[in-house]
Amino acid sequence: MNDWQEGLGQADRDKVVACADLVGRSGARQFQIGYLNDEPPHAWYAHAMFRGARIQAEGHDGPAQAAMALAVKILTGAKCRCGRLVALRPSGAVAFRKTRMADGTEWSAAEAAKAGQCRWRLIGDKWEPSCPVSADRKVGPL
Repeated sequence: MNDWQEGLGQADRDKVVACADLVGRSGARQFQIGYLNDEPPHAWYAHAMFRGARIQAEGHDGPAQAAMALAVKILTGAKCRCGRLVALRPSGAVAFRKTRMADGTEWSAAEAAKAGQCRWRLIGDKWEPSCPVSADRKVGPL
């Protein structure tokens, strides 16, 4: 058993596995999860490397919380495989003025608004889009 799995229930393990899967599907070259201090309470972190840029979540109470925070950072403002803006809440998505995507292209808030939205949910150990494009299908960057 890995350090991050100790004392975790299935739901928390699923969150970490789902984050690792999302990181891989989004084109990252590296994923790491761990904690900074050896003595409890641990400060958990998760990070992913995208072509030299690191996205990270730090200072969380556990690996599941760090993984969820990283997944939210990756998905917020992202473009789904179907071409729409990823929405994590029923109330809608967040678009930034200008976003540089993992593949190096740029996506403006106006383009994101015009594209529409695709609701993503954590289902078991996988982040799934609501669009008809399967989450396992490699169609392009998130």
